[in-house]
Amino acid sequence: MPHRTFGLAIFLGLLLCSSAAGQTGPTLLSSLPMAARSRIVDALSQDMPWLQLAELTASDGTGIDDFGWSIAIDGGTVVVGAPDAQVGSNAYQGAAYVFVRPRSGWENMTQVAKLTASDGKADDLFGVSVAISGNTVLVGDSGAYGGSGGYVFVRPAHGWKNKTETAKLGCVDFVAISGGTAVCAGYDQGAVFVKPKTGWKSTSNHDALLVTTDGDKNTFSSIATDGDVVVIGAADINNESDVAYLYVKPKGGWGTKSNKKHTFHQTAKLTNSDSTDGDEFGLSVSLSGDTVAVGAPYALDNENEHLGATYVFVKPATGWTNMTQTAKLTVSTTDYDSILGWSVAVQGDTLVAGNPNGGNNDNHQGAAFVFVKPATGWATTEVPNAQLTPSHSQEDDPFGWSVAISGQTILVGDINVAYTQPGAAYVFGH
Repeated sequence: MPHRTFGLAIFLGLLLCSSAAGQTGPTLLSSLPMAARSRIVDALSQDMPWLQLAELTASDGTGIDDFGWSIAIDGGTVVVGAPDAQVGSNAYQGAAYVFVRPRSGWENMTQVAKLTASDGKADDLFGVSVAISGNTVLVGDSGAYGGSGGYVFVRPAHGWKNKTETAKLGCVDFVAISGGTAVCAGYDQGAVFVKPKTGWKSTSNHDALLVTTDGDKNTFSSIATDGDVVVIGAADINNESDVAYLYVKPKGGWGTKSNKKHTFHQTAKLTNSDSTDGDEFGLSVSLSGDTVAVGAPYALDNENEHLGATYVFVKPATGWTNMTQTAKLTVSTTDYDSILGWSVAVQGDTLVAGNPNGGNNDNHQGAAFVFVKPATGWATTEVPNAQLTPSHSQEDDPFGWSVAISGQTILVGDINVAYTQPGAAYVFGH
């Protein structure tokens, strides 16, 4: 470990110590409010390198499961989707796997639980999208017949175990969850489901329907939620400019009586100022507080070659409105077609963008890039703060297919498209 990093680690430890008797002044972190304490620790830790802590795999994985197609993390719990996994005799039914961080810290491990649908069928692609919030996991499918639902799994009292769903919601494709609000998007509509006071129950009755002023020209491709805000990416609007739609929960709630149909148009449209046909802006989206990240993996560089980009949008002081990006994040070190932004995740001041076509190498091994918000705010840059790669990979290995972040832990999925070994999810931390 570099001396500078070692020194930071010691400094962080000292700051976290209890204040000495009679000591005054802001020299120890313990004398500060919790929120300020957390911000200082986060800022200092960003100067430390990201290290691979663990490789997560399925105990029954095969080379064609696409394990790692989707991933999510909340605190010490990880969920990984494998939409092509065979369940019983059903090919491509799909499954989701849960991993829980041991008390001693992350280590190479297989799942503690495997989640499947009680009504699963061949070609359901269960696990094409996964989300987690606290003790609740939400899994979407996108089968040959349009999928069959969003599946809710609530952690049992004694911990995660192999199980089928707690409840089934009438939605398909892409899913997200924040607290007691589950959202999904497919085709040209999104749906909001609010957890009942008595707990999650199977239902096809949504609390809100999310539509757009662009009508049926949309093809929704991604979704994210945090608190009272939902962002839905539409990476193909009738072969025109792509867009991300942002929805803010009304003051009366998603099921407000003033809107009997419970149908809502977007609060704002987010677009990129340098849009080009086919840049796939909106293929991936992420949301954290007042910050939205949108991936455009086929954005072009000045030489008209694929570079890929992630666009950052920061909520204006007057509230969300139609706008173009606050900042554009790219990586200039790639020397061939890049698809940066194929996956994206943001939390707090940290953003990670996946590029499963690789970093600066000749064999298209994937990479993920970390960007940290400068003290002066998000700004356009071609220089990431860190590049993440796995401890072992092979040619055409799409590390970075999916990414997620929780606190100071980053998760990166690798579906191993070469089919020579099962996929994996890699855990990185300081």
